[in-house]
Amino acid sequence: MTETRHHHILLVTGDEEIGGTIKTNLESEDWGVELCLEHSEVIEKINESKYACIIAHDSASQGRVRDVLTSINVGSKTPIVALIKGDDVKTAVDAMKLGARTVVEFTEDNLVALNTAINDALPKGAVPLKGSDPRDIIVRSSTSPLNELLEMLPPIAHAQAPVLITGESGTGKELFARTIHNMSERKDGPFLAVNCGAIPETLLESELFGYMKGAFTGAHTDRKGFFEAAENGTLFLDEIGEMPMRLQVKILRVLQEHDVRPVGSTETRPVNFRLITATNRNLENEIKTGDFREDLFYRIAVLPLHLLPLRDRLADISVLAEFFLAEQNRVNGTSLKGITSECYTHLKRYAWPGNIRELENLIQRVCILKRSGFVERDDLPNQITGIGRRSQQLGLYVPSEGMDMADTLGQLEVQLVSQALKKSNGNKAKAARLLGLNRTTLVEKIKRLKLE
Repeated sequence: MTETRHHHILLVTGDEEIGGTIKTNLESEDWGVELCLEHSEVIEKINESKYACIIAHDSASQGRVRDVLTSINVGSKTPIVALIKGDDVKTAVDAMKLGARTVVEFTEDNLVALNTAINDALPKGAVPLKGSDPRDIIVRSSTSPLNELLEMLPPIAHAQAPVLITGESGTGKELFARTIHNMSERKDGPFLAVNCGAIPETLLESELFGYMKGAFTGAHTDRKGFFEAAENGTLFLDEIGEMPMRLQVKILRVLQEHDVRPVGSTETRPVNFRLITATNRNLENEIKTGDFREDLFYRIAVLPLHLLPLRDRLADISVLAEFFLAEQNRVNGTSLKGITSECYTHLKRYAWPGNIRELENLIQRVCILKRSGFVERDDLPNQITGIGRRSQQLGLYVPSEGMDMADTLGQLEVQLVSQALKKSNGNKAKAARLLGLNRTTLVEKIKRLKLE
């Protein structure tokens, strides 16, 4: 039987039908929900009753989110979840500026995201989607590939089995680990994060298992390790692929026996924690090379999650960039108004090897240097626009004696069209695709350049 939640939620919407759907869904998840159809009544209701969370739904006919947020004292401690329609980036950014804790791009078939957002917004250590660290945000558009993964989080959170999160650096693995913890029955317990690659091998064992007084030089008192310190909570071992083989054996035993033996002790102690691990390595390949234990892999990968790199989440780039822009304006006292469509074209063509962290750093740098206006193509570094890279690859340079630019570009055009025709065995349609041109445009170029 599901434990009844005592949190009371105020749902503000101008659409009674959608409001009823949302209310029914939330009540099925054991939330207590009060529906409010007039934003003018919000202040009165807040004064009459204490709410754990306020949901402001942006109906199609009214600016409900803006009305609600401007009605509520900005200093209010009641977290607000803003529901916006479609990919309305402007409303999302405005909502953040006006004090919304979380923004959800809402559709009636995306109610899982709403439940997740409420869990995140409520007190008792929930991870805010907008906090001191701008990366603490799970942002996605209505077409984001993250949506399918997010639907898996509630059942994963309510389980006790180990979770293995894989993905490139900067994709948000720790954020997902914290989200799982905060959605779980262990949310009132500690969440401890350990980077296995950042602690020297000689210290990692004592940090994890703890030690007894006198176990080694400098051990002046008994000390609990992370396994014991995570009692009734979650232990997150980041970069588990960096774990030395010698310690892998000992961690396997902890997971099998549910006890630990501190360094310098002859006795074991019972432990009760949930393990979440993460890595940017391919552990199956590491097993083949003998760098990771196969038995440990199967023990930690009961519930695997893979986070896609940002280059495979193109629909999320605009929402993330606008959020970071609003956040950096707030932090740096700048007033950038937005990002041009031409700029977005380049952002969505870039490979983002540093993923979300790289995007955040870029927006931060632009805000600090430009301070006002719009983010434009010229504000982007060459590795994103590709200007410097393409020039170098093509061997283009301006000689000291000067050059005939028109003639050089004409020769370059001849070379590119000739190469495309050669690669396509004379197939003009295929050659046009290789050059990113329409077939008719290529045919005209061939005639003009006399390449037939």
